[in-house]
Amino acid sequence: MSRLLTVLLVGLALGFVLGWLASSYSERQLAPTPQGFSAPSAPISAYFAPSPEPEKAIIQTLQSAQQSVHAALYQLTDPEIADVLIEIAERRIELKILLDDEPSKGSKGCLLLSTGVPVKQYVDSGIMHHKFAVVDGVLVITGSYNWTTAAQTRNEENLLVIQSPELAQAFESEFQKLWASKKAQTLTQADCASSEK
Repeated sequence: MSRLLTVLLVGLALGFVLGWLASSYSERQLAPTPQGFSAPSAPISAYFAPSPEPEKAIIQTLQSAQQSVHAALYQLTDPEIADVLIEIAERRIELKILLDDEPSKGSKGCLLLSTGVPVKQYVDSGIMHHKFAVVDGVLVITGSYNWTTAAQTRNEENLLVIQSPELAQAFESEFQKLWASKKAQTLTQADCASSEK
């Protein structure tokens, strides 16, 4: 009887140790991906507002697009930038715009929608505060600069244009996650019509 008890205890101890090792290994395998990204050799241009330089940099970078522009923006009220986005759509370059809760006063989301640009509105109790665009999967436009007239003329803002496929991929992944989210709802003509009342 004592021999049977010894075998059972050894078996339990061995099972416990093997289970612990297996769970420890699987936890290491499922560790979250680090959220930091770096591109130490990437060319970076910096611009500061209030001044026309950030707007010019955005327009110039957008106009260089050959394949795609994906932008997640808290606000878009700058008419010059909106015109360039419409020109991009007319050149049949893939264009997707995600804006925070739309339509809002002065926003160009409904204007873009009326020209056939896919626009989504991020509807949540929190705000979608991003200000970035990925151009052709190699350029990133980002910073505190909202794509607004106020950012250009009144606010202390910064804007970075970074040429880095690796960094662009990180921003593209964030864009695709947001675009596919249930919180990102397609902006419709009905939404735009009801905001005009």
